[in-house]
Amino acid sequence: MENDKITAEWARKTANEILGVKVKTQIEQCLKFIEGAVSRNELSTSISMYADKLTIKELEKRGFSVKQQNDQRDGSYLTISW
Repeated sequence: MENDKITAEWARKTANEILGVKVKTQIEQCLKFIEGAVSRNELSTSISMYADKLTIKELEKRGFSVKQQNDQRDGSYLTISW
């Protein structure tokens, strides 16, 4: 992209679009893990990911309890319970 086309509006719009795709992808992944856990008659699931704050907010809005944890050995993971 040419430098003269880079504006604050362009930067904001582009960042929001990228974040939107990232959050949507993370939510879809979480929902897939939730469905798998439910089919195994479990009340929680853990996912190896560092979730965006908007992903956590959306899951909490849906009534899930969400906890982001970071472990030096295992890396970041998200625990979702219901």
